[in-house]
Amino acid sequence: MRKVWWLLAAPLLAALAHAPGEHEGEKVHTRLAVADGERPLVLVLDEEGKELGHFTVPSPTSLYPLPGGQYVLMVHRGGNAVGFLYGGLTLEDHGEHQDVKPENPYVAATLRTGPRPTHPFAQGHWLAVFHDGDGSVALFDLRRLGVDFTPRLIPTGGADHGAVALLGETLLVGGLERGQVEAYTLGGTRVLTLPQACPRLHGEAVLGEVAAFGCADGVLLVEKRGQGLLGRKLPYPQGTPEGVRVGTLASHPRWPFLVGNFGQGLLLVFPKEGRLQPLPLPARPLRFAFDPEGEALYALTADGRLHRLDLEEKQVVASLEAVAPLAEGAPAPGLAVGHGAAFLADPARGEVVRVDLEDFRVSHRFPVGGKPGSVALFQVVGVEH
Repeated sequence: MRKVWWLLAAPLLAALAHAPGEHEGEKVHTRLAVADGERPLVLVLDEEGKELGHFTVPSPTSLYPLPGGQYVLMVHRGGNAVGFLYGGLTLEDHGEHQDVKPENPYVAATLRTGPRPTHPFAQGHWLAVFHDGDGSVALFDLRRLGVDFTPRLIPTGGADHGAVALLGETLLVGGLERGQVEAYTLGGTRVLTLPQACPRLHGEAVLGEVAAFGCADGVLLVEKRGQGLLGRKLPYPQGTPEGVRVGTLASHPRWPFLVGNFGQGLLLVFPKEGRLQPLPLPARPLRFAFDPEGEALYALTADGRLHRLDLEEKQVVASLEAVAPLAEGAPAPGLAVGHGAAFLADPARGEVVRVDLEDFRVSHRFPVGGKPGSVALFQVVGVEH
């Protein structure tokens, strides 16, 4: 399963920090990036499906929204490069509000930072990208986007399928083969190797002062304690079938738990209580994400249905047919959840599906051709004159 950008809700929170409509004419402005699952092609659409930009990139890419809502990260694993796509929603500060100036989207930078970039993680002012080919991490200062895209490169000891997380000013790095987590300063100095083993480590997310990593035998929690770090392992529930594990994690600050995939369902991870709670779904989850406000969790399952989960009741409360069921060997459909709408890529039908979250219905189907896969939102709040 491809990593869910943890924080799928988190990059939108900064842009949606206050409710739209506090100032006359203020609203949420949305654009959508769509990557073809087989071709080196990325499109930018407006929320009505009109194509605003069409870009050839180094290789088929995975897309991840960045904090602030103006940029999307493109990870070109096969092309050994990363790129920054600007959505064209330019903001001008007017004191109590911001004006939005719609412009043409463009590729702001394409960088060959290291071999086989794969898993990124963004939090606060920082973006980290792990390179499977040599184990290095590219660390970007997001405050300088648009001015300087040069990263700091941090070596971590060799090739692996790695995962990175930022816990305050600490960079946590784990590896699938190494099966352990190491802590680095943002300057690149290794300061600690956690003693807890995490075999086949894959997937990460951060909730407050706790980072979580998926392991073959449980979930590893790494918690800030004063100036240090404390690790502890939560084993999977007794009777968990062979091969069922967490490989993707997500969180939202509104809730005291993280969410991971878990066989034909999800797993809730409660760090403070030190417990895990399975949450069954009608089919295997392919993607899942919180909405920006954290009011609900949305899961796309292999049968092509999108489900809304009530997080108080911890159960599915609505489902709809959204995309074609996943066929063996086919590109997986994508999911991006924003303010008021979710967008799904349907590679089998060559279209993007828009779901109205308030009514929970498919409102539009946009034909884009090819096999659309990864999707990500540009989303900002402001006044357009």
